[in-house]
Amino acid sequence: MESISRISSVLETARDLTLDAAQSAGAVRSLNPRPPRELPFLQVKKLLDSRNDREILDGLRKVISVRFIAG
Repeated sequence: MESISRISSVLETARDLTLDAAQSAGAVRSLNPRPPRELPFLQVKKLLDSRNDREILDGLRKVISVRFIAG
């Protein structure tokens, strides 16, 4: 039981830190908003449709980064 409470405590701390980081990132973004970057649709589609895992991950990173910046 002690290990379960320890894990629960660690998860609660991680959750709190994640929420704090998200709030801080939101505050920074609202102070210095950047316009969303345009992604060439066909280029991203090609990356996401690739059979190469690296290209797929690169495409996902591009989509996520634009989504994060756009808010």
